[in-house]
Amino acid sequence: MNDDRRRPIDFEESSDRIEVEDSGQTLEDALAEEEQSAINEAEQKLKSVMQNLEELRDRHARKLAEFDNMRKRTEREKGEYFRNALANFLLDLLPIVDSFDSALAHAPADARKSDFGQGIALIRRQFTDLFKKIGLVEIDTSGPFDPNQHEAVATEESEEVPKDTILDVLRKGYTLNDRLLRPAWVKVAVRPVESARTSSGE
Repeated sequence: MNDDRRRPIDFEESSDRIEVEDSGQTLEDALAEEEQSAINEAEQKLKSVMQNLEELRDRHARKLAEFDNMRKRTEREKGEYFRNALANFLLDLLPIVDSFDSALAHAPADARKSDFGQGIALIRRQFTDLFKKIGLVEIDTSGPFDPNQHEAVATEESEEVPKDTILDVLRKGYTLNDRLLRPAWVKVAVRPVESARTSSGE
């Protein structure tokens, strides 16, 4: 019986043969190459991190800008709401003030000098102080008629004053923080009919 197990192994015939080629690279060169490879990889990672950080900064800046715009818009809307609410409240309050003015204007002199009359005048002055504090200003009616601030509810013929002169104030007008709140009702001078016919050649 032939025993193949005792047959010597021919390494040249083995398929698991490993061939090692000498690249001619020294240990220092190999370490330097490995180090450079690690540096390049670290630089790539750092570049990626820096890029991500820049994107985060941009997004953060945009969010801050959006928040600031929202805050400004909210403040603007809140201020507009307050102004509208204040204007509506004053429009409801002014007729009461008109009643005070009418009562004081038509009261006899002795009534105005009485304690009651002085009390009414004091309350009216308190309204004036409050109006000044919140920016409510009475419209000037000492000059000519201004359609932007006055409303002509009556006319009167006059030769003594120029046309469109305000002759009387029937209801005071007010502006609130430089915005028209209520126009003044006024009586305006107009030319006499005879004068108008003469100037037109009739």
